[in-house]
Amino acid sequence: MQPISRFENLEKAIQLEHDYEKSIYLEALHQNSIANLVVDGFVWYPLQIIDSGYSVGEYPYLTLEMDEQKLQSHKFKSGSVIQFFQNIDGDIHKQKVGATIYYVNRNRCKIIFEDNELPEWYDEGKIGIALDYDERTIKEMKLAMVAIKNAKDSPAADIRDIIYRERNLETIVVAPFVPKNKNLNPSQMEAISNIIHTEDIAMVYGPPGTGKTTTLVEAIVQLAKKQDQILVTAASNSAVDLLVDKLHSTDLRVVRIGNISRVHEDIIAHTLDYKIEKSPEFQEIKKLRKRADEFRKMANKYKRKFGADEREQRRLLIQEVKEINKHILWIEDYLVAKIMDQAEVICTTLVGCESRYVRDRKFKYCVIDEASQALEPATWIPIMKSERVILAGDPFQLPPTVKNREAEKFGLNLSLMEQCFGLKSRVFLLDTQYRMKAEIIGFSNLAFYESKLKSAPNTDHNIFKIKDFQYEPLLFIDTAGCGFDEVRNEKTESLYNPDETKLLFDYLEKTLLELSYSFENMTIGVVAPYREQVIAMRQYDMDNNQLSQHYNMDIETIDSFQGQERDIIFISMVRSNEHGNIGFLQDYRRMNVAFTRAKRMLRVFGDSGTIGSDKFYQQWIHYIESIGGYKSAWEFL
Repeated sequence: MQPISRFENLEKAIQLEHDYEKSIYLEALHQNSIANLVVDGFVWYPLQIIDSGYSVGEYPYLTLEMDEQKLQSHKFKSGSVIQFFQNIDGDIHKQKVGATIYYVNRNRCKIIFEDNELPEWYDEGKIGIALDYDERTIKEMKLAMVAIKNAKDSPAADIRDIIYRERNLETIVVAPFVPKNKNLNPSQMEAISNIIHTEDIAMVYGPPGTGKTTTLVEAIVQLAKKQDQILVTAASNSAVDLLVDKLHSTDLRVVRIGNISRVHEDIIAHTLDYKIEKSPEFQEIKKLRKRADEFRKMANKYKRKFGADEREQRRLLIQEVKEINKHILWIEDYLVAKIMDQAEVICTTLVGCESRYVRDRKFKYCVIDEASQALEPATWIPIMKSERVILAGDPFQLPPTVKNREAEKFGLNLSLMEQCFGLKSRVFLLDTQYRMKAEIIGFSNLAFYESKLKSAPNTDHNIFKIKDFQYEPLLFIDTAGCGFDEVRNEKTESLYNPDETKLLFDYLEKTLLELSYSFENMTIGVVAPYREQVIAMRQYDMDNNQLSQHYNMDIETIDSFQGQERDIIFISMVRSNEHGNIGFLQDYRRMNVAFTRAKRMLRVFGDSGTIGSDKFYQQWIHYIESIGGYKSAWEFL
């Protein structure tokens, strides 16, 4: 497809996706009671104010807390766009203002307001937050599409033409380099060498456990030697935070821009907010803020039932606050420019590249992690600011998330990295995995990675062994013939399997009891492709075994485990029906994620009579049998 028609299709697709997602939010927020919205995870209410103040840019913030007893599973996260509201006779739409969540920590969150003043009613009680739809993301993606479509005589235009095969690739001329990390393998060294010397684009193809982050960090260290500022970005906050965490252990000067969902002390020290607050000039800002706050309080005394003199006094006080704010912003702008100019690496999300701190900056190099998970329109945002681009990811793991099927038809689910995958001379495979036993990676290696992956010697020790007994690294517990039928939740249309849940947890409890005497600090993941099954498993665990209270264990969807690893992974396949209908399981890349999270032990529970109707799972079952990993559920009933 020609790039112009591709970009036009993407413009249509992101509008379709936007309209679809927005309609879901609006329908939920306007047709449900507050109580139902709390249960569905769209609203936190009622909330108590724990703290208030003013952040960088003189934007006011509130720290809010919800009664932990009333806390439900929710959709709030760092960076979520929300409405801060006051409940007026059961209506959350009469009194509300826009804000953004800075962080969420269990039942507490910090929100930052869009206006320079807190709403007059913020401290009058009956307050809450409701999820809103983020218009900024689609706006920035649309602007990026227009910009790249019209780009001429620029590095971004050259990269576009290379990706869409309208410009020939130049040969990368590599030269030796001295790595800071002395433990790199040959494939990592080759990838880094090509990244350092590329004149346009290079791709790091990092299958599970092959040290993609290690490779990127070393590449960034080498690029920084060229005295060029580097933009490091990714589709998610968590991926950016991971890179910041790894980069801080080097001697590089790193600045993290944007929201951080789990603020680790090592990461806080690299945020722009922290650096500003630790600067000598911040004392002057504090004095000015205190003075402005005093004037605000004086002005607020006149906010109800006052005459002409009081009105004029209030106007003058507010005007004084505005003048002080201008001076604060001037100092902050100076500090921001100083900190940003001194940084060797600037880290933010894809859309965060359009924040006011990064928007007008240009970079020699741009590193995009999780590129295979990112929507193409979002990927172009940092590329437009850069001369040379490094994409990193695995196109055989989770693709970009697209909720609208019509948007998929226009190609929104096809990442830029997938399209670049055909540029064979620019794709550098990391071929040695350090995570899991060879038996665990074996099928994925055959099905997705053309048997090119090698398992490092250290993986031979990733086993559970008690005296002379060694646990098999991979087992499939087949529930065929047990009558473990799937059940559909008519409200959510998602699926769960009660009998499979019980079998899984009985087996898990027995296994953990055996292992816990010999192995401390085991990490455990219990995963399923269906959210309804995750809900059912969490409830079962709470009502029965309560294993998650006694072990380091998470019960989540497969998607939640992307990029993570655990010592033990138990997978519930859920599907069990007489028609051989596997639905969601046909997304083989999602299952590749599930199959490659475990380091020492993988247990898969499912019905071979159902999933075996699919060729992919036929091959998987054949592989399981070939390594002696097949068990019938009847052995455990």
